[in-house]
Amino acid sequence: MMPILSMIVLIPLIFAALALFTKTKEQARVIALAGTVIVLLLTVYMYFNFDSTIADNQFEELAQWVPSLGITYHLGVDGIAMPLILLNAIVLPFLVLFTWNDDRKSPNKFYACILATEGAVIGVFTALDFFLFYIFWELTLVPLFFMVSIWGGPNKHKAAIKFFIYTHVASLVMLLGIFGLYFAAWDMTGTPTLDIPTLISQFQFIESGAAKDMIFLALLFGFIVKIPSFPFHSWQPDAYTEAPTAGSVLFVMLKIGGYGLFKVMLPMLPFTASPNLMITIMAALGSVSVLYGAFLALSQKDLKRMVAYSSVSHMGYVTLGAAGLVSLSVSGAMFQQFSHGLIMSVMFMSCGIIKNTTGTRIINDLGGLAQKMPKLAVIMVMTFMASLGLPGLSGFIAEVSVLAGSFGNLPSYVLIAVSAIVITAAYHLWALQRAMFGVYNEKLGTVVDIDTFQTVSMGVIAILVLYFGLNPSPVLDMMLTNSDNIVSLMAAMGV
Repeated sequence: MMPILSMIVLIPLIFAALALFTKTKEQARVIALAGTVIVLLLTVYMYFNFDSTIADNQFEELAQWVPSLGITYHLGVDGIAMPLILLNAIVLPFLVLFTWNDDRKSPNKFYACILATEGAVIGVFTALDFFLFYIFWELTLVPLFFMVSIWGGPNKHKAAIKFFIYTHVASLVMLLGIFGLYFAAWDMTGTPTLDIPTLISQFQFIESGAAKDMIFLALLFGFIVKIPSFPFHSWQPDAYTEAPTAGSVLFVMLKIGGYGLFKVMLPMLPFTASPNLMITIMAALGSVSVLYGAFLALSQKDLKRMVAYSSVSHMGYVTLGAAGLVSLSVSGAMFQQFSHGLIMSVMFMSCGIIKNTTGTRIINDLGGLAQKMPKLAVIMVMTFMASLGLPGLSGFIAEVSVLAGSFGNLPSYVLIAVSAIVITAAYHLWALQRAMFGVYNEKLGTVVDIDTFQTVSMGVIAILVLYFGLNPSPVLDMMLTNSDNIVSLMAAMGV
């Protein structure tokens, strides 16, 4: 069988290396587009050959690497990973098209960072060995750090360092959890292994309840910082805001924290010594993130920073849904990751266009842009409505699934999240009304609408937001199979 998972991981990394050796912007962007399109085609092939009715890993590749340490080259995808790989494969070619006419320094390095990020993120989603998983996890930091620090805004260096320190420290804590699990399993079986499914299955046999809880919390910390979740979110608004538009979209594609919740944490949760405490921690972090992020978004004057804080709020649904522990809430949280990636990509693209065209992102300094930029206005209105949860768009499917599914087990925390709905609608509508409608601010001078490349890039993703809002089954069915499997495990253990 064709090693398709190795191909979708290695091709972006190989094309990233090729992009570094290009001499012109034209060469670099063609290399980037070719690499991302090849990954998209391979991913589409995988999607149509993926069996949504089973929760097992598919397209597996396994080879011994360092047997003495239990390290293997083990790749595979299930219904948790496949939609996220599809998300990255869809968005990245359109991101390259979106930047097609941009003039920036070192375009070869810029496009290399885009490709390297894609390869690293897909590597995390496909790795079934913790050694591989951690390598790709850390590799995501490098191109994103340079994306912010080289091509970012006025405070780019501070934002880049803050992002690196926060997420790297969290990764080290997560690594301690991996080591704890690794050595505990080695001590019990006498055989070293870093195979993720094997270690998760061995977790239940660890005798010490305190050791179980410490391992679980260490891994959980690494994942929730990456999501990010309150109160470990402060790196995110700075990094998202200071990053160039392409960097902000790449951050949105970084769904590895939420992926870790579903792939690693939930299968381990029923075997911890204090499962109810762990559920409470996750539910509290998720619900507070939804409400706190909404309040912070409402208070922002900068349009892009408002969108960044709204991302904190919306990702809170992922943690809350995971804690709900019913199939509807867990699958809704998975779908929220997919939907959020599509919606936020276009929202950050919109913010970048407004900044480049008008010279400002300050909401009160804008006004009436729809008169001059009707194509941008249509796309912005659709994605802002999707972000606030309008029925018929993908954001509604995800959020209503999380709230309805979680209410039975977590009514108090769901009520906290529900209270943010009005605030969420308020800041979206407030920003749209002031930035896009009303009287045009003549101080902005002459502005032009989005070009063909930008229209196609943003328009296609916006259409997908509508499509998956009306018909979520093409990705939701995969998620439901795995969420059913996770919830069955919880029920069997009495959680």
